[in-house]
Amino acid sequence: MNYHRMFRSPRVCGRTWPLFLTCEVKMKFKLLVGALAFVAGSWAQKSAAYLIASEPAKLRAGVPTDVFVAGFGNDQGTQFLQSAIIGAKVSRDRFPQRQRVIISAVNESLSAESAMLANAGFGFRKADNDDLGKERLVLALQYLNAPISSLQFYGHANTYNGFRLQDKRDRLDHEDEEFAQLGSVLAPNAFVVFHSCNSGWLLAPAAAKMWRRPVFGSFASSDFQEMMTDGNWYYHDVGYYPDNLTRIGTTSRITQQTLECTTKKCLRLKPVNSPYVDSFGTFSRGLGFYKVFSPVDALIPQAMIHFTLLTPTVKPLTLQSSRADLLEAVKDWMCPSDKSGVRRRACSEAIDTQAFMTNPTLSFFNGTPVACNNTSCSTTVKCKVLKKLVGAVPCTTVDLDSRKSTVFSDQLKMIFKGLEQFELGTLKL
Repeated sequence: MNYHRMFRSPRVCGRTWPLFLTCEVKMKFKLLVGALAFVAGSWAQKSAAYLIASEPAKLRAGVPTDVFVAGFGNDQGTQFLQSAIIGAKVSRDRFPQRQRVIISAVNESLSAESAMLANAGFGFRKADNDDLGKERLVLALQYLNAPISSLQFYGHANTYNGFRLQDKRDRLDHEDEEFAQLGSVLAPNAFVVFHSCNSGWLLAPAAAKMWRRPVFGSFASSDFQEMMTDGNWYYHDVGYYPDNLTRIGTTSRITQQTLECTTKKCLRLKPVNSPYVDSFGTFSRGLGFYKVFSPVDALIPQAMIHFTLLTPTVKPLTLQSSRADLLEAVKDWMCPSDKSGVRRRACSEAIDTQAFMTNPTLSFFNGTPVACNNTSCSTTVKCKVLKKLVGAVPCTTVDLDSRKSTVFSDQLKMIFKGLEQFELGTLKL
């Protein structure tokens, strides 16, 4: 399910409310009325608010480390954490010499989520009763005392106040001092991904500029996907995958260690192939894949292959994988995941024939694609927060010029440069 759809229902807060009130307003009202009772009872009932786990259980200083941050799922339960676990298991398969750390808000219970991590091979390191705030995230990353090879965020985000770690009101925003500080822990060859809705409009370009590293973001809703029995990934909402298919039973097609997959445990996030339309805005443009930003062009080809290697995909890749296998993985995350497969196949053929070389405005997006270069875009988002408080749509897209999008072509050109460097053995992964 598109994880912003929760705001469409007048019953999302557990009872029927007037349609003009948003969940945020209702919650503030309820908190105000029940403040004394909350203060009296909350500390007695509060459990750990976030946890940290790692593989191996004992980390070594100075060893390259892939970090996976899972925000509070709210209506999505532990699905962000499940996505982080699959991402970390892919890291284990493809970069066994590295360490892995998962930092996650506790969604349901510390014991259940610790057991989930232990079952996947991750040793419990720490639990804290305080919320996973931006200050604590920075401290946790600094405490690792290791170069971070990749940093991936899984969670809710919106355009006007950033990525949700735990508290929906105190998010990680691109204008925060703590946001800028995250760049100091990144290795020279690191990349960052915000697996969340609309993270490409503000978060990703601002992060790339501040951190001087490649940062991937989404220009649409990001939805959960699962691999189906035909070997392809589809959005796992009913009706978004062919009726004759079912979920794979285990991770054997995705990772070396086999885990059970039948209860929505083997997840990844991918942008939806249509413009964002939901309670935070009605946007005129978008992209159906993660867009990379980087002020240093030379870092992009390597980041593209690095990202491909760390993405749960249709091929169990290694550092010795063939160019053909890598290209299949590229098609998987760059091409649409439509139910019929029509757009997916057309996109795949265009990559095979390199049609993007001669047709720079080629696109398989179901809508008008946003035009961007490596640092900024020709469309921006403007928001009025007060509109959200009274139940109105707060954000809209504004075109700064009429330039046509070449993002699909530009990104594939960088990918093909990265493939050449991979074959030559010149990538520093």
